[in-house]
Order: sequence, then C-alpha cells, then structure tokens
Amino acid sequence: MILDITRHKFSEALITLFIFVVAAVTVVAIQYFEPAVAVDTYNAPIARLVSSFRISHPAWSVALFALLYLYAVLRLSRATVRVDLYPQSTLAAISLVAATLFGSVVSSDYPLLIVVALLIAEAFGRLLYCFGPSVRPHYLFSAMCAFGAMPLVDSALLPLAVAVPIAVILLRLTLRETVLTLLGSALPTFVYCYAMWLSHHSFYDTLLSVWNLSSISLSSLECYLTPPRLVFIAIVVFLQLAVTLIYLTSRVTVTRATRDMWRVLMISMLVLIATVAISGALVSSLVVAIVLLAAVMLPLLLERANAVQTLLIYLLLVLASLAVVI
Repeated sequence: MILDITRHKFSEALITLFIFVVAAVTVVAIQYFEPAVAVDTYNAPIARLVSSFRISHPAWSVALFALLYLYAVLRLSRATVRVDLYPQSTLAAISLVAATLFGSVVSSDYPLLIVVALLIAEAFGRLLYCFGPSVRPHYLFSAMCAFGAMPLVDSALLPLAVAVPIAVILLRLTLRETVLTLLGSALPTFVYCYAMWLSHHSFYDTLLSVWNLSSISLSSLECYLTPPRLVFIAIVVFLQLAVTLIYLTSRVTVTRATRDMWRVLMISMLVLIATVAISGALVSSLVVAIVLLAAVMLPLLLERANAVQTLLIYLLLVLASLAVVI
C-alpha cells in the first residue's frame, strides 16, 4: 500500500475506510453498547428519537452506526474529488475523513454523533456541487434541508444552519437559488412545528424551543472531552490553521467556483469556532462538525508537503484519533 495518502488509489482508500469502520464498530459494541444517559436528557427532538431507538434496539444501533459511518465518509469525500477542490486530484479526503470521524464520534453518544456526521456530510457533500456555472437545483435544495435539520438534532448547530444559507444567497445572488435555499433550510423546522401543532402544541413555542441556543445539552460533555480527545482536537485545529494560511496565500490561483467553495468552508469553520467561544462549551456535535470540515480541507496542506511530511502528519492524526478510546 502507498504510504502517501495523497497518491492513494480508490482501493487503498477504501481499505483504510473499512479498517476505521471495523475499529469504530468494535469499540462502540464493547465499550458503549449500553446507553449512558436517559432519553429525557436530550432537548432536540431528533436526538430524543435517536436515544429512544438506541435504548430499544441496541444491536441495530451498532449496525446502523457502521452503515452511516461508511456512507458519511463516502458522501463527503466523493464531492471533493468531483468538484476539483484541490490543485491536484486526490483521494486523500477518504482516509482523512475516516480517521477524524473515528476520533470524534466514538463515544457514549455515538448514535447521536453519527447522525450529526451524516447531516454534515449530506449538507456539504451536496453543497459543493452548487458552485459551478450551472447549479443543480436538487443538490442545493437537499443540502439546505440537511442544514435545516441540524437544529432538530442539536441546537448548538443552529448558527451553522443559519450562516451557511445566508452565505450561499450572498455568493449566488439569483432569485431561483435564493428561494430554493430559504425553502430548503426552513422546511425541516416547519414540518416539525406543524406536526407538533397538530398534536395540540403551540407552533410558536415549538419554534422557539428548536431555534434556541440556550437549550444546548451538556449532560455528557465531561465524559466526552477526555484528555486524549482534547489532544486530538488540538491537533486538528492546528492543522486547520496551517491549511488556512496556505489557502490565503494561494487563493488567487484557483477558479471563482473553487474560491466560492472554500469561502463557504472557511465561513462555516469560523462560525463553528465562534459558537464554541460564545457558548463557552465545546459541545460534541460541534467537535464532529469542526473535525469533518477540517478533514475536507486538509488535503490542501498534504499536497504542499513532501512525502515524508505527509506521512508524519497523517500518522500523527491517526494515532491521536485512535488514542481517544484509551
């Protein structure tokens, strides 16, 4: 197998992905099979449903975790290849997303975090197709639906769900795409509020309960932010800073469509970091979003490094990710 992941063939990247999937499933099946918290500790509606399903069907939860892990990695990394996000074509995103996902979702809250990873993968994996000369309406609408569903999973993702649609509207500035963006991002919350209204609840109060940052659940934060995971997060953030510096010095050499993609990714990262700073809590769902977005951008750094540096960076990331289960 080629050690330089920027030159991986698809078969090698797929083998790496399967190794991480097997490792993740093994850990959650052994260490986190039994739920650590009750359903009523979650504030968001989808989070309560996921927790209830885990309690009722623990074996199915582990099986679905494996499938969603595999799908999320392929959905997000596939888009990076198809849209020419990097100066050179590379499949490095598959291995990087697989490694960072292991370090962020393998915990007692793994069913909820893999759903967050799925929404991030769907949202950005589809959105990256929407910055060419001709936008594919179904990709834009489905990406916005994924963003709109994020507050239903964890209200900590509310700033991201608001900021990205606004950024897309400002970058595209067409009536059709503005309408698609607004409808897609508002649809999940509207459907949930309407269903609650049919159940004799207040539509307005339901909306406030979803779009309310003060309802962030911090029940499992102490168990999630272990010292090894904090080291892993610090390494990812440091590498992301290096990627940002490289992009800022080379952005004039890429096409306008590629610049728009990178602008959305950078804005999303800034919003997530600002959310952590304002809320004062490194919520697990925010960690998943940050590390996945960083993994999408990291190939830019690896393509600038030589083979030895690329190998060392990747090994450091993998070791830090695997260390979270210690």
